[in-house]
Amino acid sequence: MVQTVVAQQADISRQSVSNHLAVLRDRGFVKEPNTEIELTAGGLLLLDVIESCLQTVSVEELSSLTRSDHPIGVLRALEGQPYRLSELESAVSSSPSRPTIGRIIKTFTEYGWSQDNGGKQQITPAGTRALNAYVDLATAVEQLIEKAPWLQRLPKEDATFPIPELADAELIISTPTRPSSVLWTALKLYDRQTSRFRGFCSIFNPVLFHAYRGLLELGIECEAILDLPTYVEAAENPQTQYVVHGSTYSNYQPLVLDRAHTLGIGIYDTRKVAIGAYNESGSGKHIAMIVTSNERLVEWGINLYESYRAQARSASELEPKRV
Repeated sequence: MVQTVVAQQADISRQSVSNHLAVLRDRGFVKEPNTEIELTAGGLLLLDVIESCLQTVSVEELSSLTRSDHPIGVLRALEGQPYRLSELESAVSSSPSRPTIGRIIKTFTEYGWSQDNGGKQQITPAGTRALNAYVDLATAVEQLIEKAPWLQRLPKEDATFPIPELADAELIISTPTRPSSVLWTALKLYDRQTSRFRGFCSIFNPVLFHAYRGLLELGIECEAILDLPTYVEAAENPQTQYVVHGSTYSNYQPLVLDRAHTLGIGIYDTRKVAIGAYNESGSGKHIAMIVTSNERLVEWGINLYESYRAQARSASELEPKRV
């Protein structure tokens, strides 16, 4: 979608659209390949968390809460205990003026978020629900922005994880000044204590292959899914043919996804996962990866791997003409 179409559908000026898109692009929620605007995985997740918040509060109420730091500060203070208006001035960390507090309380009363109780303002159940909805939204947005380099590259259809759990994930990014940071992390993840390793690889990297060959030499159960370009390169290189031949090691099963991809997955037993995403099919440039032992993210990573495994086939079944 181009900016002109966005302006028409949103019924706002092109300049406003341009300004908003600049912010969304800076936060990693949209990208513009070939002059067209499209949502990233983070952008899609952002829509989901906003829609979830709007099931509790209206657009007008959310706008009122986020207009400045004062409204949410007042609501947080009231969650702790009732306050007189004169007491709120010092109870709120953003230090709003007394007239500002008065306007905020008036709005809260209109929304049914607070009520007078013996001269003190007290939060209502509706106010608590509004506060919780805002906190959930703010927490999710914080993680979506923090993990934006990864989410910009992650296939949108794979963004099915619980967002709050991302706080337990480490983000590693390769850049022009640190091109090997992700590879180095992947090498450090090599663990002889692993009893079962599963991986999905979309980049031909002999260094990484040879490092993880050590697991095969130790007799550890291993399985790898290679996308098609990676399979072809590995099969054509005499030094890496063991990666595509299941007969080389009895404890190893290679599988092939019959297309190019931009994803990497490493599963270390059921205790840790590493999920990498790339800019272009097989190029391996500007990789972003998360590493986590969070149980829910590990479960998501395993399910993600299994979804690609269901689409793959044994390397031994691949037609000879593809080699």
